Amino acid sequence: MAGVSLISIGIRKFLIVSSALLLVVALSACHRYAPTDANTNANSSFSGPIDPAEVKRQAQTLIDQGKELYKNDQDEQAVKVFKQAVSLDQNNPEAHLRLGMAYAALEQKVDADESYRKAIDLYKKKIRADSSNAEAFFNLAEAYSFMHLDEEAARNYRQATRVNPEDEEGWYRLGMTETKLAQYPEAIAAFQKALELDPNDSRATDGLQSAQEGAQRIKEGKKHAEDMLKKQQQNTNVNGNLTANSSANPKPSPKRSSRKPW
Repeated sequence: MAGVSLISIGIRKFLIVSSALLLVVALSACHRYAPTDANTNANSSFSGPIDPAEVKRQAQTLIDQGKELYKNDQDEQAVKVFKQAVSLDQNNPEAHLRLGMAYAALEQKVDADESYRKAIDLYKKKIRADSSNAEAFFNLAEAYSFMHLDEEAARNYRQATRVNPEDEEGWYRLGMTETKLAQYPEAIAAFQKALELDPNDSRATDGLQSAQEGAQRIKEGKKHAEDMLKKQQQNTNVNGNLTANSSANPKPSPKRSSRKPW
């Protein structure tokens, strides 16, 4: 009986030790796979480190999708997609520019201008890093144009065409902006350059005609002003001559009557 009791005690010790070992293993496994903080839980869908290049590609894909939505007048959906692109790549100036355009289409001016200003800051950084980036100059000009800052817009469209003289769209946009500023000779030159690059661009043809009409109005206005000034000078000269003649030939004084009053 004593032997049986010793065996039973040994079995119980073995079971206790085994259970303890299994508990330790289980706890170690839980500790290994449990999230260390809330961020780990939020990012549990990522199995590895984030590739910045891939994030930029995803953001650009969203921008392209948003552009299609915007083109098809699906502006609310475009805003959502552009906002996703911005959240993925906050330093992408095109994402902010396009978001501003979509906001503007929805007449949300405050949000649109905020997005344009962010785009302007980011495009300026790109230009400082690479002064030969014609696309950055063009898009910077677009942002200024959408905010009705036409002088800044013209300056950057002009620089875009200097960097890339073959950009027909750049010349057209420059012509339109110069027309807004009533700088008609410069606008005419820009539209003519656009038509050299694309003779079938009806927009540039219409723009050229408008600029030429504006130049003609300015010419006629100047001629009218010159004619008026000339007439004023002639009238002044005539009046001056009359005054001079009047002083040189004074009227004779009437003779005093020799008759006595009654």
